[in-house]
Amino acid sequence: MNHSKSKKYNYKIQARGYELDSYGHVNNAVYLNYAEQARWQIFNELGLLDQFIASGMKIVVIENHIKYIRQIKLFDEFEIETQMEKSAHFLLFKHILTNTKTKKTLSKVMVKTVFLDENDKPCDIPESLLETFTEA
Repeated sequence: MNHSKSKKYNYKIQARGYELDSYGHVNNAVYLNYAEQARWQIFNELGLLDQFIASGMKIVVIENHIKYIRQIKLFDEFEIETQMEKSAHFLLFKHILTNTKTKKTLSKVMVKTVFLDENDKPCDIPESLLETFTEA
C-alpha cells in the first residue's frame, strides 16, 4: 500500500456556547464538526477549495473514528493539528485536538474520505492536492 504524508496543518478555534450539553460541556458530537472545519480550512489555505467547487468534485466522508479523551468546556481555546495521508484511493485526515492553555489532548479523530467527480463517480485524488505531499 502506498502511503504518503503531507506536512502538518494547524487550525485554532474556540468552543462556543450553543454546543453545550446539559452538563455545561461541549457536546462530544461537535468534535467531528471541528475536524470538518479544519479540513476545509486546509483546502482553502492551499488554494484548492475554489478549484474543487468549479470542477464539480466532491469530497465524501466514508468512515470516521473518534477517541474522546477530555471534555471541552465553554470558551476553551484549542488547536487542531491535522496530518493528511494518502492510502490507495483514499485521503485520510488524522486530527489531534489539544487545549491551547493546558496542552492536554482532548480528542483524536481519523476521517477517511474519497473524491467523487461531477458524475458522482469515485475518482483519483486531484494532482494539485497530491503535490502538497512529501514521501514518508
